[in-house]
Amino acid sequence: MDFDIHTCGFDKIKEKLITNVRSFHSPIDSYLENHILKSQHFEILINLTQIGYFSVFKNNLLAQYYIDKTYRTSGQTIFSSVMRYEKIQKALVPTCDEFFLSHAVDQSKKIETQAYFFQDTQMNIPEDKVIPDFNCKIATNEDISIIKDKSGDFFDNLEQRIKNKEIYVGIIRNHIVSFGIIEKSKLYESFASIGMFTIGDQRQKGIGRNTLLILKRYCYNEGIKPIAGCWYYNHNSKKALESAGMFSHTRLLVIHL
Repeated sequence: MDFDIHTCGFDKIKEKLITNVRSFHSPIDSYLENHILKSQHFEILINLTQIGYFSVFKNNLLAQYYIDKTYRTSGQTIFSSVMRYEKIQKALVPTCDEFFLSHAVDQSKKIETQAYFFQDTQMNIPEDKVIPDFNCKIATNEDISIIKDKSGDFFDNLEQRIKNKEIYVGIIRNHIVSFGIIEKSKLYESFASIGMFTIGDQRQKGIGRNTLLILKRYCYNEGIKPIAGCWYYNHNSKKALESAGMFSHTRLLVIHL
């Protein structure tokens, strides 16, 4: 089967990409979403008709691969051609994207676990796990210095995120104990990725859990479903997310090709 591959802007593949991503049994978080959106996109054509696409982040990381079902009998052949574009060395694949995952595994040299993707159970949290005088406020420019001082480079593009009202400051009795983030999805209509950072001397006190509980509540109040992700080996973050009622049945993998 003869096919062509052309570079293109996001708008050219946007409809297929969003339809594909929203078909997954588990939503992807902002980390993977941002990799996809910042990628160079390519459309796959047969007789000038677009039958699929792929996306490459920073020249060597394959972040998306999709073919319409009608043409999936040629999926492996096309994937082999995709591998020759740019300087692809790895693929960043969520386990909920079975089509992409299967083709990347076919070509894999090594597979590494990168992250967990979490969804919310909406379970009731025991009252003794909830800190009654804990609250979160939206961060302002006045908070920038303390956020940077206490959390380092945990939050990227901090000034812009504060401008977008994505950053929160966790407070107990006028004392800052944590920071949080709510980043609305650009690929889903009603999801937002949440995350938190607990200040060093406040850890192991349930601050992370309570920060996440409040961020979840803020999401639901706006009609948005909270999701989250954490590095696979960040055991404390995983525990905090699970203690806040979130669960993961999806992993993000780095597949070396």
